[in-house]
Amino acid sequence: MPEVIYLNGRFVSREEAVISFEDRGFLFGDAVYEVVRSYGGRLFAMGRHLARLERSLREVDIQGVDVAGIGRVTEEALGRSGFAEALVYIQVTRGPAPRRHAYTGDLHPTVLIHVRDMRPLAEAGGQPPALQLVNASMCEGVAVITAPDTRWRRCDIKSTNLLPNILAQTRAKRQGAYEAVLVDEDGCVTEATSATVFCVERGVLLTRPGGPEILPSITREVVIELAQEEGIPVREERIPGERLRGAEEVFLAGTGDEVCPVVKVDGVMIGDGKPGAVTMRLLTGLRGRFGAGDRAQGTGT
Repeated sequence: MPEVIYLNGRFVSREEAVISFEDRGFLFGDAVYEVVRSYGGRLFAMGRHLARLERSLREVDIQGVDVAGIGRVTEEALGRSGFAEALVYIQVTRGPAPRRHAYTGDLHPTVLIHVRDMRPLAEAGGQPPALQLVNASMCEGVAVITAPDTRWRRCDIKSTNLLPNILAQTRAKRQGAYEAVLVDEDGCVTEATSATVFCVERGVLLTRPGGPEILPSITREVVIELAQEEGIPVREERIPGERLRGAEEVFLAGTGDEVCPVVKVDGVMIGDGKPGAVTMRLLTGLRGRFGAGDRAQGTGT
């Protein structure tokens, strides 16, 4: 089975997975989503993802969604797939309604859950070199560019309004880079188009403070916990682009990227041009957490 799809109360085939042309998610991007990974047949940090989904729904005022039920169906969908290494996409829209900006309180949300096998995605180049570290002890790292952050001012909500991210990442790909690191109007790093940005200065792990300018990333949260467990100092502060280019180490962190070393920023070599010791230490710790389960939840999921 190549994939499992659940839409509005039932499991369906790809051909059956259709929505109304009046769905507000299609018309306005009036929707939120989550992306979860499974390792060894277990969803990682599912409790944290569901908590963030619930927060996003609350912030955009999408009501009538059973978040706990979504969690149960997601577990069932993964079980039906039989995939050990899977990528799970959950999207909730406000639902179909006649086209107008203002919405009423009687709409029925659209709920989509899509489970895909990670292995073909990785083989097709759908994952960064970080994924190779599952089976190898080294990685050459990736190059990134910086680009203006033109997103809306509530990036802490995981909504489907991703056009600025799409344009910036496409610009990066066209320039031969893996990702685009976004910088605000003051020239300070916010995050990448689909990952958190970390750097290391004098052994200290740095990243942007939480707030409406960045997503409250699950992987960011876990990486900070790992650093604290490892005795690596962590500081959250605004980082100018020039400081990022002069850092000892830079890496991306996210559900898809895991921990992905960055060896060039805007063509400038980072450190000695190889993944740094702190980066590799945190990647090893993250892989260990995947195997043991998310201990913060106490359920192993």
